[in-house]
Amino acid sequence: MFRITILPYQRRMYRYHYKLYLRMANFFSGLFGNKFPSTDKYENENKQLRSDLERFKKLEKSDSVLRYFELDTLVHSGEFKQNVTKLKKERFRHTEAFHQYKKFKEYKRSSNVKRYNKYLRKGKNEEAEKLRNTSEIQTYLGLKNYIESPDFSAVKREMNDKQRFKKSQEYLLLEEFKALSKSDDVNWFIKTKKENPFTQIDKWRLTFEDDFDGTRLDESKWITGYYWGKALMNDNYVQANEKQFFKAQNIELRNSCATIISKSEKCTGKIWDKGLGFVPQEFEYTSGIMNTGQSFRQQFGRFEAKIKFSHATPAQHAFWLLSEHLTPQVNIFSSPEKGKNKIEAGNFWMGNGQPSKSTQTLKIPGSSKDFFIYGLEWSKDKMEWKINGVTVHTITQNVPQQPMYISLSTHFTNPPNKQKLPLFMDIDWVRCYQLN
Repeated sequence: MFRITILPYQRRMYRYHYKLYLRMANFFSGLFGNKFPSTDKYENENKQLRSDLERFKKLEKSDSVLRYFELDTLVHSGEFKQNVTKLKKERFRHTEAFHQYKKFKEYKRSSNVKRYNKYLRKGKNEEAEKLRNTSEIQTYLGLKNYIESPDFSAVKREMNDKQRFKKSQEYLLLEEFKALSKSDDVNWFIKTKKENPFTQIDKWRLTFEDDFDGTRLDESKWITGYYWGKALMNDNYVQANEKQFFKAQNIELRNSCATIISKSEKCTGKIWDKGLGFVPQEFEYTSGIMNTGQSFRQQFGRFEAKIKFSHATPAQHAFWLLSEHLTPQVNIFSSPEKGKNKIEAGNFWMGNGQPSKSTQTLKIPGSSKDFFIYGLEWSKDKMEWKINGVTVHTITQNVPQQPMYISLSTHFTNPPNKQKLPLFMDIDWVRCYQLN
Protein backbone atom coordinates (compact mmCIF):
# COMPACT_ATOMS: atom_id res chain seq x y z
CA MET A 1 0.00 0.00 0.00
CA PHE A 2 1.28 3.46 -0.78
CA ARG A 3 2.80 5.35 2.17
CA ILE A 4 2.81 9.14 2.44
CA THR A 5 6.03 10.68 3.74
CA ILE A 6 5.49 13.01 6.70
CA LEU A 7 7.97 15.87 6.96
CA PRO A 8 9.79 16.34 10.31
CA TYR A 9 8.17 19.65 11.16
CA GLN A 10 4.76 17.99 10.89
CA ARG A 11 5.48 15.20 13.35
CA ARG A 12 4.78 17.24 16.50
CA MET A 13 1.41 18.25 15.13
CA TYR A 14 0.58 14.69 14.13
CA ARG A 15 1.79 13.40 17.52
CA TYR A 16 -0.71 15.70 19.20
CA HIS A 17 -3.47 14.62 16.86
CA TYR A 18 -2.49 10.99 17.28
CA LYS A 19 -2.99 11.28 21.05
CA LEU A 20 -6.31 12.96 20.41
CA TYR A 21 -7.30 10.16 18.04
CA LEU A 22 -6.33 7.57 20.66
CA ARG A 23 -8.62 9.23 23.16
CA MET A 24 -11.37 9.25 20.56
CA ALA A 25 -10.64 5.61 19.83
CA ASN A 26 -11.11 4.75 23.47
CA PHE A 27 -14.36 6.69 23.45
CA PHE A 28 -15.65 4.86 20.37
CA SER A 29 -14.41 1.57 21.75
CA GLY A 30 -16.48 2.12 24.86
CA LEU A 31 -19.41 3.39 22.85
CA PHE A 32 -19.46 0.71 20.20
CA GLY A 33 -17.37 -2.12 21.64
CA ASN A 34 -20.32 -4.20 22.72
CA LYS A 35 -23.05 -2.59 20.67
CA PHE A 36 -22.34 -3.80 17.16
CA PRO A 37 -24.95 -6.22 15.90
CA SER A 38 -23.44 -9.61 15.22
CA THR A 39 -22.22 -9.95 11.65
CA ASP A 40 -24.55 -12.87 10.97
CA LYS A 41 -27.52 -10.97 12.35
CA TYR A 42 -26.69 -7.80 10.43
CA GLU A 43 -26.05 -9.67 7.19
CA ASN A 44 -29.15 -11.85 7.55
CA GLU A 45 -31.31 -8.82 8.25
CA ASN A 46 -29.97 -7.15 5.10
CA LYS A 47 -30.46 -10.33 3.07
CA GLN A 48 -34.02 -10.57 4.34
CA LEU A 49 -34.61 -6.91 3.55
CA ARG A 50 -33.29 -7.36 0.01
CA SER A 51 -35.43 -10.49 -0.37
CA ASP A 52 -38.46 -8.63 0.94
CA LEU A 53 -37.81 -5.74 -1.45
CA GLU A 54 -37.61 -8.16 -4.37
CA ARG A 55 -40.86 -9.79 -3.26
CA PHE A 56 -42.50 -6.38 -2.77
CA LYS A 57 -41.57 -5.18 -6.26
CA LYS A 58 -42.75 -8.44 -7.79
CA LEU A 59 -46.08 -8.29 -5.94
CA GLU A 60 -46.48 -4.62 -6.80
CA LYS A 61 -46.97 -5.64 -10.44
CA SER A 62 -48.80 -8.91 -9.75
CA ASP A 63 -52.36 -9.53 -10.96
CA SER A 64 -53.60 -10.24 -7.43
CA VAL A 65 -52.33 -6.99 -5.89
CA LEU A 66 -53.35 -4.86 -8.88
CA ARG A 67 -56.80 -6.46 -8.83
CA TYR A 68 -57.09 -5.95 -5.05
CA PHE A 69 -56.49 -2.21 -5.29
CA GLU A 70 -58.77 -1.95 -8.33
CA LEU A 71 -61.58 -3.65 -6.39
CA ASP A 72 -60.76 -1.70 -3.23
CA THR A 73 -61.41 1.53 -5.10
CA LEU A 74 -64.56 0.15 -6.71
CA VAL A 75 -66.29 -1.44 -3.70
CA HIS A 76 -65.69 1.64 -1.55
CA SER A 77 -67.09 4.05 -4.13
CA GLY A 78 -70.40 5.77 -3.39
CA GLU A 79 -72.02 4.46 -6.56
CA PHE A 80 -71.13 0.85 -5.78
CA LYS A 81 -72.41 1.13 -2.20
CA GLN A 82 -75.69 2.58 -3.46
CA ASN A 83 -76.06 -0.30 -5.90
CA VAL A 84 -75.48 -2.85 -3.13
CA THR A 85 -78.04 -1.14 -0.90
CA LYS A 86 -80.61 -1.23 -3.71
CA LEU A 87 -79.90 -4.88 -4.41
CA LYS A 88 -80.37 -5.77 -0.75
CA LYS A 89 -83.41 -3.60 0.06
CA GLU A 90 -85.35 -2.82 -3.11
CA ARG A 91 -88.25 -5.11 -4.03
CA PHE A 92 -90.71 -5.28 -6.88
CA ARG A 93 -92.92 -2.65 -5.28
CA HIS A 94 -90.07 -0.15 -5.59
CA THR A 95 -89.72 -0.52 -9.35
CA GLU A 96 -91.10 1.38 -12.32
CA ALA A 97 -92.58 -1.92 -13.50
CA PHE A 98 -94.68 -2.10 -10.32
CA HIS A 99 -95.74 1.51 -10.87
CA GLN A 100 -96.89 0.58 -14.39
CA TYR A 101 -98.69 -2.45 -12.97
CA LYS A 102 -100.59 -0.28 -10.46
CA LYS A 103 -101.46 2.15 -13.24
CA PHE A 104 -102.73 -0.76 -15.33
CA LYS A 105 -104.96 -1.88 -12.46
CA GLU A 106 -106.39 1.63 -12.11
CA TYR A 107 -107.18 1.87 -15.82
CA LYS A 108 -108.68 -1.59 -15.77
CA ARG A 109 -111.21 -0.39 -13.16
CA SER A 110 -112.30 2.65 -15.20
CA SER A 111 -115.84 2.58 -16.72
CA ASN A 112 -114.63 3.05 -20.30
CA VAL A 113 -112.13 0.19 -20.05
CA LYS A 114 -114.75 -2.06 -18.44
CA ARG A 115 -117.20 -1.21 -21.26
CA TYR A 116 -114.48 -1.85 -23.86
CA ASN A 117 -113.69 -5.27 -22.38
CA LYS A 118 -117.43 -6.07 -22.11
CA TYR A 119 -117.94 -5.28 -25.81
CA LEU A 120 -115.05 -7.58 -26.68
CA ARG A 121 -116.44 -10.42 -24.55
CA LYS A 122 -119.89 -10.11 -26.19
CA GLY A 123 -118.44 -9.82 -29.67
CA LYS A 124 -119.58 -6.27 -30.20
CA ASN A 125 -116.50 -5.43 -32.16
CA GLU A 126 -117.87 -2.32 -33.84
CA GLU A 127 -118.66 -0.66 -30.51
CA ALA A 128 -115.33 -1.83 -29.10
CA GLU A 129 -113.48 -0.38 -32.07
CA LYS A 130 -115.02 3.03 -31.47
CA LEU A 131 -113.72 3.03 -27.89
CA ARG A 132 -110.34 1.61 -28.93
CA ASN A 133 -109.31 4.80 -30.65
CA THR A 134 -109.72 6.90 -27.49
CA SER A 135 -106.58 7.95 -25.58
CA GLU A 136 -107.76 6.20 -22.43
CA ILE A 137 -108.15 2.81 -24.12
CA GLN A 138 -104.88 3.28 -26.01
CA THR A 139 -103.08 3.90 -22.71
CA TYR A 140 -104.76 0.88 -21.18
CA LEU A 141 -103.79 -1.36 -24.09
CA GLY A 142 -100.20 -0.14 -23.95
CA LEU A 143 -100.03 -0.95 -20.24
CA LYS A 144 -101.70 -4.32 -20.84
CA ASN A 145 -99.14 -5.24 -23.50
CA TYR A 146 -96.29 -4.34 -21.13
CA ILE A 147 -97.77 -6.25 -18.17
CA GLU A 148 -98.13 -9.34 -20.35
CA SER A 149 -94.63 -8.98 -21.83
CA PRO A 150 -91.55 -11.13 -21.01
CA ASP A 151 -89.75 -7.95 -19.87
CA PHE A 152 -92.30 -7.31 -17.13
CA SER A 153 -92.23 -10.93 -16.05
CA ALA A 154 -88.43 -10.86 -15.88
CA VAL A 155 -88.39 -7.72 -13.72
CA LYS A 156 -91.04 -9.14 -11.38
CA ARG A 157 -89.26 -12.48 -11.11
CA GLU A 158 -85.90 -10.85 -10.44
CA MET A 159 -87.16 -8.35 -7.88
CA ASN A 160 -89.08 -10.98 -5.94
CA ASP A 161 -86.11 -13.38 -5.89
CA LYS A 162 -84.79 -13.63 -2.32
CA GLN A 163 -81.36 -14.60 -3.74
CA ARG A 164 -81.27 -11.55 -5.97
CA PHE A 165 -78.23 -9.94 -4.30
CA LYS A 166 -76.20 -13.16 -4.34
CA LYS A 167 -76.87 -13.52 -8.05
CA SER A 168 -75.67 -9.99 -8.80
CA GLN A 169 -72.36 -8.84 -10.29
CA GLU A 170 -71.84 -6.67 -7.21
CA TYR A 171 -71.97 -9.72 -4.95
CA LEU A 172 -69.42 -11.53 -7.10
CA LEU A 173 -67.11 -8.51 -6.98
CA LEU A 174 -67.44 -8.27 -3.18
CA GLU A 175 -66.67 -11.97 -2.81
CA GLU A 176 -63.62 -11.60 -5.04
CA PHE A 177 -62.48 -8.63 -2.96
CA LYS A 178 -62.98 -10.58 0.29
CA ALA A 179 -60.97 -13.50 -1.06
CA LEU A 180 -58.11 -11.23 -2.10
CA SER A 181 -58.28 -9.53 1.31
CA LYS A 182 -57.48 -12.89 2.90
CA SER A 183 -54.51 -13.55 0.61
CA ASP A 184 -51.18 -13.82 2.45
CA ASP A 185 -49.40 -12.05 -0.39
CA VAL A 186 -51.87 -9.17 -0.50
CA ASN A 187 -51.89 -8.71 3.28
CA TRP A 188 -48.09 -8.85 3.43
CA PHE A 189 -47.90 -6.29 0.63
CA ILE A 190 -50.36 -3.90 2.32
CA LYS A 191 -48.60 -4.19 5.69
CA THR A 192 -45.17 -3.73 4.14
CA LYS A 193 -46.30 -0.78 2.04
CA LYS A 194 -47.62 0.92 5.17
CA GLU A 195 -44.41 0.29 7.15
CA ASN A 196 -42.17 1.21 4.19
CA PRO A 197 -38.98 -0.50 5.48
CA PHE A 198 -37.10 -0.07 2.21
CA THR A 199 -36.26 3.63 2.45
CA GLN A 200 -32.53 3.01 2.90
CA ILE A 201 -31.99 -0.11 0.81
CA ASP A 202 -34.13 1.02 -2.11
CA LYS A 203 -32.16 4.22 -2.55
CA TRP A 204 -29.02 2.24 -3.47
CA ARG A 205 -28.35 0.66 -6.86
CA LEU A 206 -25.82 -2.20 -7.02
CA THR A 207 -22.90 -1.25 -9.30
CA PHE A 208 -20.28 -3.90 -8.47
CA GLU A 209 -20.40 -7.30 -6.82
CA ASP A 210 -18.20 -10.35 -6.37
CA ASP A 211 -19.16 -13.28 -4.12
CA PHE A 212 -16.07 -15.32 -5.08
CA ASP A 213 -18.11 -18.44 -5.80
CA GLY A 214 -15.83 -19.57 -8.64
CA THR A 215 -12.63 -21.60 -8.60
CA ARG A 216 -10.32 -18.73 -9.51
CA LEU A 217 -10.27 -14.95 -9.23
CA ASP A 218 -12.32 -13.21 -11.92
CA GLU A 219 -9.66 -11.48 -14.04
CA SER A 220 -12.29 -9.35 -15.74
CA LYS A 221 -12.81 -7.64 -12.37
CA TRP A 222 -9.50 -7.90 -10.54
CA ILE A 223 -5.80 -7.40 -11.17
CA THR A 224 -3.28 -8.86 -8.74
CA GLY A 225 -0.75 -6.06 -8.48
CA TYR A 226 -0.53 -2.32 -8.11
CA TYR A 227 -2.45 -0.61 -10.89
CA TRP A 228 0.51 1.32 -12.32
CA GLY A 229 2.67 -1.79 -12.50
CA LYS A 230 0.08 -3.49 -14.66
CA ALA A 231 -0.57 -0.32 -16.67
CA LEU A 232 3.09 0.56 -17.39
CA MET A 233 4.84 -2.80 -17.68
CA ASN A 234 2.19 -5.48 -17.16
CA ASP A 235 4.12 -6.66 -14.12
CA ASN A 236 4.10 -6.39 -10.36
CA TYR A 237 6.14 -4.15 -8.11
CA VAL A 238 5.98 -2.95 -4.50
CA GLN A 239 7.04 0.21 -2.69
CA ALA A 240 10.62 0.47 -1.53
CA ASN A 241 9.63 0.20 2.15
CA GLU A 242 7.62 -3.00 1.70
CA LYS A 243 9.12 -6.33 2.76
CA GLN A 244 6.74 -8.57 0.85
CA PHE A 245 6.25 -9.08 -2.85
CA PHE A 246 2.81 -9.55 -4.37
CA LYS A 247 2.11 -12.78 -6.23
CA ALA A 248 -1.13 -13.77 -7.95
CA GLN A 249 -0.67 -17.29 -6.56
CA ASN A 250 -1.11 -15.91 -3.04
CA ILE A 251 -4.79 -15.29 -3.70
CA GLU A 252 -6.90 -18.43 -3.51
CA LEU A 253 -10.62 -18.99 -3.83
CA ARG A 254 -12.02 -21.50 -1.36
CA ASN A 255 -15.25 -21.83 0.60
CA SER A 256 -16.72 -18.96 -1.47
CA CYS A 257 -14.05 -16.59 -0.18
CA ALA A 258 -11.06 -14.90 -1.76
CA THR A 259 -8.15 -15.54 0.61
CA ILE A 260 -4.99 -13.43 0.58
CA ILE A 261 -2.16 -15.55 1.97
CA SER A 262 0.99 -13.96 3.42
CA LYS A 263 3.87 -16.36 3.93
CA SER A 264 7.60 -16.83 4.25
CA GLU A 265 8.78 -17.43 0.70
CA LYS A 266 11.82 -16.27 -1.23
CA CYS A 267 11.23 -14.66 -4.58
CA THR A 268 12.57 -12.04 -6.96
CA GLY A 269 10.51 -8.98 -7.77
CA LYS A 270 10.71 -5.25 -8.36
CA ILE A 271 10.51 -2.20 -6.13
CA TRP A 272 9.78 1.36 -7.12
CA ASP A 273 12.71 3.66 -6.37
CA LYS A 274 12.06 7.37 -6.90
CA GLY A 275 15.55 7.89 -8.28
CA LEU A 276 16.14 4.64 -10.17
CA GLY A 277 12.63 3.61 -11.18
CA PHE A 278 11.75 -0.08 -11.13
CA VAL A 279 14.62 -2.03 -9.55
CA PRO A 280 14.91 -5.85 -9.13
CA GLN A 281 15.11 -7.04 -5.53
CA GLU A 282 15.09 -10.28 -3.57
CA PHE A 283 12.26 -10.81 -1.08
CA GLU A 284 11.84 -13.15 1.90
CA TYR A 285 8.06 -12.88 2.04
CA THR A 286 5.14 -12.97 -0.36
CA SER A 287 1.57 -11.75 -0.09
CA GLY A 288 -1.29 -10.68 -2.33
CA ILE A 289 -3.18 -7.66 -3.57
CA MET A 290 -6.33 -7.47 -5.67
CA ASN A 291 -7.80 -4.28 -7.09
CA THR A 292 -10.29 -3.04 -9.67
CA GLY A 293 -8.06 -0.34 -11.16
CA GLN A 294 -8.61 -1.58 -14.72
CA SER A 295 -12.28 -2.57 -14.44
CA PHE A 296 -14.23 -0.49 -11.94
CA ARG A 297 -14.01 2.99 -10.45
CA GLN A 298 -16.70 5.01 -8.78
CA GLN A 299 -17.18 8.54 -7.50
CA PHE A 300 -19.36 8.60 -4.37
CA GLY A 301 -21.57 5.78 -3.20
CA ARG A 302 -21.39 2.90 -0.79
CA PHE A 303 -18.53 0.39 -0.58
CA GLU A 304 -18.74 -2.77 1.54
CA ALA A 305 -16.82 -5.98 2.08
CA LYS A 306 -17.23 -8.87 4.50
CA ILE A 307 -13.74 -9.64 5.81
CA LYS A 308 -11.88 -11.50 8.53
CA PHE A 309 -8.12 -11.72 9.04
CA SER A 310 -5.47 -13.28 11.24
CA HIS A 311 -3.28 -10.57 12.71
CA ALA A 312 0.34 -10.70 13.73
CA THR A 313 2.68 -7.74 14.12
CA PRO A 314 3.65 -6.09 11.77
CA ALA A 315 1.09 -7.27 9.19
CA GLN A 316 -1.15 -4.62 7.66
CA HIS A 317 -4.37 -5.93 6.15
CA ALA A 318 -6.28 -3.28 4.21
CA PHE A 319 -9.51 -2.56 2.38
CA TRP A 320 -8.87 0.76 0.68
CA LEU A 321 -9.72 3.08 -2.19
CA LEU A 322 -7.27 4.82 -4.48
CA SER A 323 -7.59 7.31 -7.33
CA GLU A 324 -5.38 7.86 -10.36
CA HIS A 325 -2.60 9.35 -8.23
CA LEU A 326 -1.01 8.71 -4.85
CA THR A 327 -3.71 10.79 -3.20
CA PRO A 328 -6.49 10.87 -2.35
CA GLN A 329 -6.38 7.51 -0.61
CA VAL A 330 -9.11 6.20 1.68
CA ASN A 331 -8.59 3.34 4.09
CA ILE A 332 -11.99 1.80 4.71
CA PHE A 333 -10.01 -0.23 7.18
CA SER A 334 -6.35 -0.98 7.75
CA SER A 335 -5.00 -3.10 10.58
CA PRO A 336 -2.16 -1.15 12.23
CA GLU A 337 1.27 -2.73 12.54
CA LYS A 338 0.82 -2.81 16.31
CA GLY A 339 -2.31 -3.34 18.33
CA LYS A 340 -4.31 -6.53 18.35
CA ASN A 341 -8.00 -6.33 17.45
CA LYS A 342 -7.66 -2.76 16.23
CA ILE A 343 -8.22 -1.13 12.88
CA GLU A 344 -7.59 2.30 11.45
CA ALA A 345 -10.03 4.23 9.28
CA GLY A 346 -8.52 7.10 7.39
CA ASN A 347 -8.43 9.64 4.60
CA PHE A 348 -5.16 10.83 3.00
CA TRP A 349 -4.87 13.87 0.76
CA MET A 350 -2.51 16.62 -0.39
CA GLY A 351 -3.14 19.89 1.42
CA ASN A 352 -1.25 22.98 0.23
CA GLY A 353 1.26 20.73 -1.46
CA GLN A 354 1.87 18.72 1.72
CA PRO A 355 0.62 15.22 2.57
CA SER A 356 -2.17 15.29 5.15
CA LYS A 357 -4.37 12.73 6.80
CA SER A 358 -7.35 12.21 9.08
CA THR A 359 -7.42 8.81 10.77
CA GLN A 360 -9.37 7.08 13.52
CA THR A 361 -8.13 4.03 15.44
CA LEU A 362 -10.88 1.69 16.61
CA LYS A 363 -11.02 -1.45 18.66
CA ILE A 364 -12.81 -4.26 16.89
CA PRO A 365 -15.50 -5.83 19.07
CA GLY A 366 -14.86 -9.50 19.65
CA SER A 367 -11.97 -10.81 17.58
CA SER A 368 -10.44 -9.80 14.28
CA LYS A 369 -10.63 -13.50 13.44
CA ASP A 370 -14.39 -13.06 13.09
CA PHE A 371 -16.06 -11.76 9.95
CA PHE A 372 -17.15 -8.12 10.00
CA ILE A 373 -18.79 -6.04 7.31
CA TYR A 374 -16.62 -2.98 6.78
CA GLY A 375 -18.28 -0.17 4.86
CA LEU A 376 -17.95 3.38 3.64
CA GLU A 377 -20.72 5.75 2.57
CA TRP A 378 -19.26 8.56 0.51
CA SER A 379 -21.08 11.64 -0.73
CA LYS A 380 -19.87 14.95 -2.08
CA ASP A 381 -19.65 16.49 1.38
CA LYS A 382 -19.24 13.58 3.77
CA MET A 383 -17.68 10.18 4.40
CA GLU A 384 -19.01 7.72 6.97
CA TRP A 385 -17.09 4.60 8.00
CA LYS A 386 -19.24 1.73 9.27
CA ILE A 387 -18.81 -1.67 10.90
CA ASN A 388 -21.85 -3.94 10.63
CA GLY A 389 -23.93 -0.89 9.77
CA VAL A 390 -22.84 1.18 12.79
CA THR A 391 -21.12 4.49 12.01
CA VAL A 392 -17.68 4.62 13.67
CA HIS A 393 -16.04 7.60 11.98
CA THR A 394 -17.21 10.61 9.95
CA ILE A 395 -15.47 13.40 8.07
CA THR A 396 -16.95 16.43 6.31
CA GLN A 397 -13.74 18.13 5.17
CA ASN A 398 -11.21 17.20 2.47
CA VAL A 399 -13.67 14.71 1.04
CA PRO A 400 -12.29 13.17 -2.20
CA GLN A 401 -14.03 14.20 -5.41
CA GLN A 402 -12.35 11.78 -7.84
CA PRO A 403 -13.53 8.34 -8.94
CA MET A 404 -11.68 5.67 -6.95
CA TYR A 405 -11.07 1.95 -7.26
CA ILE A 406 -11.09 -0.86 -4.70
CA SER A 407 -7.99 -2.53 -3.30
CA LEU A 408 -7.66 -5.39 -0.82
CA SER A 409 -4.18 -6.39 0.33
CA THR A 410 -1.75 -7.42 3.06
CA HIS A 411 1.59 -5.63 3.54
CA PHE A 412 4.72 -5.76 5.70
CA THR A 413 6.83 -2.63 6.19
CA ASN A 414 8.91 -4.49 8.79
CA PRO A 415 10.02 -8.13 8.73
CA PRO A 416 7.38 -10.38 10.33
CA ASN A 417 7.96 -13.22 12.77
CA LYS A 418 8.22 -16.24 10.49
CA GLN A 419 6.85 -18.45 13.24
CA LYS A 420 3.51 -16.62 12.95
CA LEU A 421 3.22 -17.12 9.22
CA PRO A 422 1.24 -17.84 7.13
CA LEU A 423 -1.39 -15.17 7.72
CA PHE A 424 -4.77 -15.06 6.03
CA MET A 425 -7.20 -12.37 5.00
CA ASP A 426 -10.57 -13.82 3.91
CA ILE A 427 -12.94 -11.73 1.78
CA ASP A 428 -16.41 -13.29 1.64
CA TRP A 429 -17.84 -10.70 -0.73
CA VAL A 430 -17.40 -7.15 -2.06
CA ARG A 431 -20.27 -4.88 -3.10
CA CYS A 432 -20.58 -1.30 -4.30
CA TYR A 433 -23.66 0.85 -4.73
CA GLN A 434 -24.67 4.25 -6.00
CA LEU A 435 -27.66 6.36 -5.10
CA ASN A 436 -30.61 5.90 -7.42
